[in-house]
Amino acid sequence: MDDILLSRGLALFGGALISLGVALAARATRLLTPDGIAAVVVVGALVFGFGGYGPALLLVTFFATSSLLTRWRADRKSHPEHRQGRNGLQVLANGGVAMVLSVWYGLAPSAPLAAAVAGAIAAASADTWATEVGLLSLTPPRLITTWRPVPHGTSGGITALGTLAGVGGAGLIAALGAALLGAAWPTVWSAGTGAMVVDSLLGATIEKKIRGIENNAVNLIATSTGALMAALLA
Repeated sequence: MDDILLSRGLALFGGALISLGVALAARATRLLTPDGIAAVVVVGALVFGFGGYGPALLLVTFFATSSLLTRWRADRKSHPEHRQGRNGLQVLANGGVAMVLSVWYGLAPSAPLAAAVAGAIAAASADTWATEVGLLSLTPPRLITTWRPVPHGTSGGITALGTLAGVGGAGLIAALGAALLGAAWPTVWSAGTGAMVVDSLLGATIEKKIRGIENNAVNLIATSTGALMAALLA
Protein backbone atom coordinates (compact mmCIF):
# COMPACT_ATOMS: atom_id res chain seq x y z
CA MET A 1 0.00 0.00 0.00
CA ASP A 2 2.82 2.40 0.90
CA ASP A 3 4.51 1.69 -2.44
CA ILE A 4 1.26 2.40 -4.30
CA LEU A 5 0.75 5.68 -2.45
CA LEU A 6 4.35 6.71 -3.09
CA SER A 7 4.05 5.88 -6.78
CA ARG A 8 0.79 7.81 -7.04
CA GLY A 9 2.27 10.77 -5.21
CA LEU A 10 5.30 10.85 -7.50
CA ALA A 11 3.04 10.64 -10.55
CA LEU A 12 0.92 13.53 -9.30
CA PHE A 13 4.01 15.60 -8.55
CA GLY A 14 5.52 14.81 -11.93
CA GLY A 15 2.26 15.65 -13.67
CA ALA A 16 2.07 18.96 -11.82
CA LEU A 17 5.63 19.89 -12.77
CA ILE A 18 5.13 19.01 -16.43
CA SER A 19 1.82 20.86 -16.52
CA LEU A 20 3.38 23.90 -14.87
CA GLY A 21 6.10 23.97 -17.49
CA VAL A 22 3.56 23.74 -20.30
CA ALA A 23 1.34 26.35 -18.67
CA LEU A 24 4.17 28.84 -18.16
CA ALA A 25 5.22 28.45 -21.78
CA ALA A 26 1.62 29.03 -22.81
CA ARG A 27 1.41 32.08 -20.55
CA ALA A 28 4.55 33.50 -22.14
CA THR A 29 2.76 33.43 -25.49
CA ARG A 30 -0.47 34.78 -23.94
CA LEU A 31 -2.36 31.53 -24.41
CA LEU A 32 -3.37 31.38 -20.73
CA THR A 33 -4.40 33.83 -18.05
CA PRO A 34 -2.90 33.47 -14.53
CA ASP A 35 -5.91 31.50 -13.26
CA GLY A 36 -5.71 29.45 -16.45
CA ILE A 37 -2.22 28.38 -15.39
CA ALA A 38 -3.55 27.13 -12.05
CA ALA A 39 -6.33 25.20 -13.77
CA VAL A 40 -3.92 23.58 -16.22
CA VAL A 41 -1.64 22.46 -13.37
CA VAL A 42 -4.55 20.89 -11.45
CA VAL A 43 -6.01 19.19 -14.52
CA GLY A 44 -2.63 17.99 -15.76
CA ALA A 45 -1.54 16.65 -12.37
CA LEU A 46 -4.70 14.61 -11.88
CA VAL A 47 -4.89 13.34 -15.46
CA PHE A 48 -1.26 12.22 -15.47
CA GLY A 49 -1.17 11.16 -11.83
CA PHE A 50 -4.16 8.83 -12.13
CA GLY A 51 -4.75 8.20 -15.83
CA GLY A 52 -1.13 7.88 -16.86
CA TYR A 53 0.55 8.66 -20.17
CA GLY A 54 -2.39 7.81 -22.41
CA PRO A 55 -4.97 10.33 -21.20
CA ALA A 56 -2.21 12.89 -20.54
CA LEU A 57 -0.94 12.72 -24.12
CA LEU A 58 -4.47 13.04 -25.47
CA LEU A 59 -5.01 16.14 -23.34
CA VAL A 60 -1.66 17.65 -24.36
CA THR A 61 -2.50 17.04 -28.01
CA PHE A 62 -5.83 18.81 -27.60
CA PHE A 63 -4.24 21.77 -25.81
CA ALA A 64 -1.32 22.11 -28.22
CA THR A 65 -3.36 21.88 -31.42
CA SER A 66 -6.15 24.10 -30.08
CA SER A 67 -3.62 26.72 -28.95
CA LEU A 68 -1.96 26.75 -32.36
CA LEU A 69 -5.31 27.17 -34.07
CA THR A 70 -6.28 29.93 -31.64
CA ARG A 71 -3.16 31.88 -32.57
CA TRP A 72 -3.43 31.07 -36.30
CA ARG A 73 -4.50 34.28 -38.04
CA ALA A 74 -5.78 35.63 -34.74
CA ASP A 75 -5.95 39.13 -36.21
CA ARG A 76 -9.01 38.02 -38.16
CA LYS A 77 -10.80 36.67 -35.09
CA SER A 78 -12.68 38.55 -32.41
CA HIS A 79 -12.87 36.32 -29.32
CA PRO A 80 -11.26 37.78 -26.13
CA GLU A 81 -9.21 34.61 -25.63
CA HIS A 82 -7.33 35.43 -28.83
CA ARG A 83 -5.96 38.50 -27.05
CA GLN A 84 -5.68 37.50 -23.39
CA GLY A 85 -5.68 33.69 -23.39
CA ARG A 86 -7.97 31.06 -21.92
CA ASN A 87 -8.95 31.49 -18.28
CA GLY A 88 -9.42 28.89 -15.57
CA LEU A 89 -13.11 28.34 -16.21
CA GLN A 90 -12.47 27.75 -19.90
CA VAL A 91 -9.75 25.23 -19.09
CA LEU A 92 -12.04 23.36 -16.70
CA ALA A 93 -14.99 23.51 -19.09
CA ASN A 94 -12.93 21.76 -21.75
CA GLY A 95 -10.75 19.51 -19.59
CA GLY A 96 -12.72 18.98 -16.39
CA VAL A 97 -14.69 15.96 -17.60
CA ALA A 98 -11.54 14.27 -18.89
CA MET A 99 -9.86 15.02 -15.55
CA VAL A 100 -12.61 13.36 -13.49
CA LEU A 101 -12.80 10.38 -15.83
CA SER A 102 -9.01 9.96 -15.80
CA VAL A 103 -9.06 9.69 -12.01
CA TRP A 104 -11.86 7.14 -12.24
CA TYR A 105 -10.01 5.25 -14.99
CA GLY A 106 -6.86 5.16 -12.89
CA LEU A 107 -8.72 3.68 -9.93
CA ALA A 108 -10.87 1.21 -11.90
CA PRO A 109 -9.62 0.75 -15.48
CA SER A 110 -12.15 -0.47 -18.05
CA ALA A 111 -12.76 -0.25 -21.78
CA PRO A 112 -15.84 2.01 -21.47
CA LEU A 113 -13.93 4.43 -19.21
CA ALA A 114 -11.00 4.52 -21.62
CA ALA A 115 -13.41 5.35 -24.43
CA ALA A 116 -15.13 7.97 -22.27
CA VAL A 117 -11.86 9.77 -21.54
CA ALA A 118 -11.01 9.85 -25.25
CA GLY A 119 -14.58 10.83 -26.12
CA ALA A 120 -14.51 13.84 -23.81
CA ILE A 121 -11.24 15.09 -25.29
CA ALA A 122 -12.42 14.38 -28.84
CA ALA A 123 -15.50 16.50 -28.17
CA ALA A 124 -13.38 19.40 -26.89
CA SER A 125 -11.06 19.13 -29.88
CA ALA A 126 -13.88 18.96 -32.41
CA ASP A 127 -15.59 22.02 -30.96
CA THR A 128 -12.41 24.09 -30.68
CA TRP A 129 -11.11 23.17 -34.14
CA ALA A 130 -14.52 23.92 -35.66
CA THR A 131 -14.68 27.30 -33.94
CA GLU A 132 -11.15 28.45 -34.71
CA VAL A 133 -11.13 27.37 -38.34
CA GLY A 134 -14.76 28.33 -38.93
CA LEU A 135 -14.01 31.93 -37.92
CA LEU A 136 -11.80 32.14 -41.00
CA SER A 137 -14.48 30.91 -43.40
CA LEU A 138 -15.10 33.27 -46.33
CA THR A 139 -18.79 32.33 -46.31
CA PRO A 140 -20.96 33.42 -43.36
CA PRO A 141 -22.03 30.75 -40.87
CA ARG A 142 -25.59 29.52 -40.72
CA LEU A 143 -27.54 28.91 -37.53
CA ILE A 144 -27.81 25.15 -37.13
CA THR A 145 -31.49 25.28 -36.12
CA THR A 146 -32.89 27.61 -38.80
CA TRP A 147 -30.12 27.67 -41.41
CA ARG A 148 -30.30 31.45 -41.70
CA PRO A 149 -27.01 33.33 -42.15
CA VAL A 150 -25.56 34.80 -38.95
CA PRO A 151 -22.40 36.82 -38.14
CA HIS A 152 -19.16 35.00 -37.41
CA GLY A 153 -18.88 34.09 -33.74
CA THR A 154 -22.63 33.61 -33.26
CA SER A 155 -23.38 30.73 -30.89
CA GLY A 156 -24.85 27.85 -32.89
CA GLY A 157 -23.53 29.16 -36.19
CA ILE A 158 -21.73 26.59 -38.33
CA THR A 159 -19.73 26.62 -41.56
CA ALA A 160 -18.67 23.85 -43.90
CA LEU A 161 -15.01 24.72 -43.32
CA GLY A 162 -15.38 24.70 -39.54
CA THR A 163 -17.37 21.48 -39.54
CA LEU A 164 -14.74 19.68 -41.61
CA ALA A 165 -12.06 20.94 -39.23
CA GLY A 166 -14.06 19.69 -36.24
CA VAL A 167 -14.44 16.28 -37.82
CA GLY A 168 -10.68 16.24 -38.31
CA GLY A 169 -10.01 17.23 -34.71
CA ALA A 170 -12.21 14.42 -33.43
CA GLY A 171 -10.47 12.04 -35.83
CA LEU A 172 -7.00 12.93 -34.55
CA ILE A 173 -7.95 12.31 -30.91
CA ALA A 174 -9.76 9.11 -31.92
CA ALA A 175 -6.63 7.82 -33.65
CA LEU A 176 -4.49 8.57 -30.61
CA GLY A 177 -7.14 7.10 -28.33
CA ALA A 178 -6.99 3.87 -30.29
CA ALA A 179 -3.19 3.75 -30.11
CA LEU A 180 -2.78 4.80 -26.47
CA LEU A 181 -5.92 3.52 -24.74
CA GLY A 182 -7.22 0.80 -27.04
CA ALA A 183 -10.46 2.71 -27.62
CA ALA A 184 -12.07 1.90 -30.97
CA TRP A 185 -11.47 4.70 -33.49
CA PRO A 186 -15.05 4.78 -34.87
CA THR A 187 -16.43 4.96 -31.33
CA VAL A 188 -14.39 7.96 -30.22
CA TRP A 189 -14.68 9.73 -33.57
CA SER A 190 -18.47 9.33 -33.62
CA ALA A 191 -18.74 10.55 -30.04
CA GLY A 192 -16.56 13.60 -30.65
CA THR A 193 -18.36 14.52 -33.85
CA GLY A 194 -21.78 13.98 -32.30
CA ALA A 195 -20.86 16.11 -29.29
CA MET A 196 -19.78 18.90 -31.65
CA VAL A 197 -23.26 18.92 -33.16
CA VAL A 198 -24.81 18.93 -29.68
CA ASP A 199 -22.61 21.90 -28.76
CA SER A 200 -23.91 23.85 -31.77
CA LEU A 201 -27.51 22.95 -31.00
CA LEU A 202 -27.13 24.08 -27.40
CA GLY A 203 -25.43 27.26 -28.54
CA ALA A 204 -28.35 28.06 -30.84
CA THR A 205 -31.12 27.18 -28.39
CA ILE A 206 -30.17 27.77 -24.74
CA GLU A 207 -26.80 29.56 -24.54
CA LYS A 208 -27.33 33.03 -23.03
CA LYS A 209 -31.07 32.42 -23.21
CA ILE A 210 -31.23 30.58 -19.90
CA ARG A 211 -29.68 32.12 -16.82
CA GLY A 212 -26.33 30.56 -16.02
CA ILE A 213 -25.93 28.88 -19.39
CA GLU A 214 -22.92 30.53 -21.00
CA ASN A 215 -20.30 29.14 -23.37
CA ASN A 216 -18.38 27.40 -20.58
CA ALA A 217 -21.53 25.57 -19.44
CA VAL A 218 -22.26 24.51 -23.02
CA ASN A 219 -18.70 23.22 -23.44
CA LEU A 220 -19.00 21.25 -20.20
CA ILE A 221 -22.25 19.67 -21.40
CA ALA A 222 -20.72 18.89 -24.79
CA THR A 223 -17.64 17.16 -23.36
CA SER A 224 -19.89 15.21 -20.99
CA THR A 225 -21.97 14.18 -24.00
CA GLY A 226 -18.86 13.03 -25.87
CA ALA A 227 -17.78 10.95 -22.89
CA LEU A 228 -21.22 9.39 -22.42
CA MET A 229 -21.66 8.59 -26.11
CA ALA A 230 -18.24 6.95 -26.29
CA ALA A 231 -18.86 4.88 -23.15
CA LEU A 232 -22.23 3.68 -24.44
CA LEU A 233 -20.88 2.86 -27.89
CA ALA A 234 -17.97 1.00 -26.33
